[in-house]
Amino acid sequence: MVSTAGVLVQDVLRGSRIRDFRRAAVVAAVVPLLLALGASRLPVGQVVGLAFAVAASTFCPLLVLGIWWRGLTVAGAAAGLLVGGTLSAAAVASTLTGAVEGGWPEALLAQPAAWTVPLAFAVMVLGSLLTRDRLPGDVGRLMLAMHAPEALGLPAGPDRSSSGTTAGRSERVARRSRP
Repeated sequence: MVSTAGVLVQDVLRGSRIRDFRRAAVVAAVVPLLLALGASRLPVGQVVGLAFAVAASTFCPLLVLGIWWRGLTVAGAAAGLLVGGTLSAAAVASTLTGAVEGGWPEALLAQPAAWTVPLAFAVMVLGSLLTRDRLPGDVGRLMLAMHAPEALGLPAGPDRSSSGTTAGRSERVARRSRP
């Protein structure tokens, strides 16, 4: 609770006083309590699955695309996080309240990750394609630094040398590895 309150006060509320921390601590305690009371009619396994569905709907697309796709932009990532998180949270709220009973709608809302994860991926990709002009220029260097084997000896940080391009580094590595 203390760590959640600390994050809330620093990053969400932008407060710095003790009173701000106390308010954040109350929120950090009351929100999970209300969610737990609402989930008391469901089996523990289903509640855990719903919590993982919300996490998967937000972080899975962000991690996969952030690590493996050069085209992910901040706007695309934010849009996907917002869509995945909002829709999965709405599905969880609907399941907890029993708002929809029976048929396909209940099944889809009870297992939100089945449709919110692909939707979050799609929104991140589409949002990134629409904002590709905002892509940082050094994305290629960063991807190379993340994925190249350490044995190549590539610098982890920005290369400030005159031949700081990827091609220049590859040429230097090739020269070093020749017998």
